[in-house]
Formats: sequence, structure tokens, C-alpha cells
Amino acid sequence: MKKQIKAKKQLAHSQKYTLLSFEKRRSIEGFLFSIPWLIGFLGFIVIPLVLSVRISFFQTVLTDLYGFQGTSTFVGINNYVKVIQDPSIGQTVFESFGMSIIKVPVIVAFSLFVAVLLKQEFPGRTVFRIIFFIPVILAGTIMTYLFADGVGNMSVFSTITTGVNEINTFFGTIMSNIGSIMWASSVEILIFLAALQSVPATLYEVVEIDGATAWESFWHVTLPYISPFVILNCVYALVDSFVASDNPVMSIMNTMTQEGTKYGQASALSWLYMLATLAVILIFILLTRRWLK
Repeated sequence: MKKQIKAKKQLAHSQKYTLLSFEKRRSIEGFLFSIPWLIGFLGFIVIPLVLSVRISFFQTVLTDLYGFQGTSTFVGINNYVKVIQDPSIGQTVFESFGMSIIKVPVIVAFSLFVAVLLKQEFPGRTVFRIIFFIPVILAGTIMTYLFADGVGNMSVFSTITTGVNEINTFFGTIMSNIGSIMWASSVEILIFLAALQSVPATLYEVVEIDGATAWESFWHVTLPYISPFVILNCVYALVDSFVASDNPVMSIMNTMTQEGTKYGQASALSWLYMLATLAVILIFILLTRRWLK
């Protein structure tokens, strides 16, 4: 009996030093699973960012885009100076920010409104949730090519208002704006849905006992509770609007790259635009920080 106990102690003692602990094994497994993401982040995010900074200091040609072969000319900060001194680019950037400041509150308000509706119990709720999430699935290169080919340009009111161009243009503009808002609010709707489902039901029961209406319950319970998600969606919508394909600044960058000789200026503009975007987002967060408390 003593020999068996001694053998077990020796086995446990040997395993203590030969086998990894559970926490270490879990840490190694987590690191192994994150390796593909780290490789993708390094190859598709970090390296392109570093190369874009390098391009911004060169007057590049297509045969030597990154300036490694000596064909491109090093111009220092000259590309940044040209971008800053160009009045048309500055005007376009301010117009872009102005459009975003107007568009973002509308998108966030519409997303919250739709999320509140989709949270209610009604037949076909899952189908409607899928419909509002379709833009996320279809967004990207595929829809860019479809819109470039003229898909969706038919006016709903063209057959009704034939011969009345003013009315047709008016309703067409309204429908286009509504469609763009719906298209840009899919992710925000999902975030608000998750936020609304996290509100404790006991809070609604308490205010209902006190005689609060649904409107008062929304303003005094729901909105304060999900306020961090409102800020999150505002930041997301800001970033999304700044990098949208219909953003005029993006159009200027595309035009520069299509010319084939202004990759350096396009890269400089992209970095200046990114810094301005970060400044706007930082100001917004500082202004709304008190609301989060």
C-alpha cells in the first residue's frame, strides 16, 4: 500500500514539471488561433500603411510605385504642401465633413427607430431583420460594380409623373436619400438591437408601476441605458461616411490614381484626410463624454 502511494506521488510530481498547466495550454491555443488574424493584419493592414507613407514622399511612376528602384523621385513633404495649398481639395474636404455632420444624426436616429420597432413581437420579425441586414451582406465590390452599371437608377415615380419633371425629380431625390439612409444603417440597427435587448426588464416594470408611459419609459430608461451604444453608432457612422464610395474626397483620390502620376499626392491626401477624420472623432468623443457619465 505504501509503495502504491509513493508511486502515485512520484507520478504526480513528474507530471507537475513535464506537463503544461491548463492556463498555459489555453493561452497557447488562443495564440495559435490568432496567428491567421495576425498574419492578415500584418500583410493587409500594417505593411500597406507603411508603404502608403513611403509613397506620399515620392513622385512615383507605375514602374517604381514604392521608390525602391530609384525611378521615382523623392520630393519630401512637397506632396503634402500641394494638397494643403490646393483650394479645391480644401473645399471638398469641408463639404465632405459638412455632409457627414448632417447625415450621421439622421442615420443614427433612423437606426434607433427601426431597432425599437424590430424589438417588438410581431409576425415575420426575423424576416424583417434579415431584410435590414442585407446591405451588410451585399456591400462591397459587387454592389459597386452593380451601381456603376446603372442598376437601381429607375425612378419609382417615373410612370406616375410622366411629363412633370419637377415632381419626378423631387420624389426621386427623396427616395434616393431614403434609400441611402437605409443602406447605411444596417450595422447600426444590429448594434441598437443588441443594446435594447440588454436593458433589464425590471427597469421597465418599475417605471410602469409608477405610471410612466411608453414615451416616458423610452426617454428616462431606454435612452440613458443605451447611451454608450448611441456614441458607438455615431462614431461608426462618421467613419463609414468619411470612407464611403460616394464621398467626394474618395473621388478625388481615385482621380489622382487614375492619372498614374499622382500616387504620391493621393497618398498624402489620404493621410491628411485620415488625421482630420481622427480629429473630428476625438472632438465628438470629448463633447459626448459627459453624457456617458
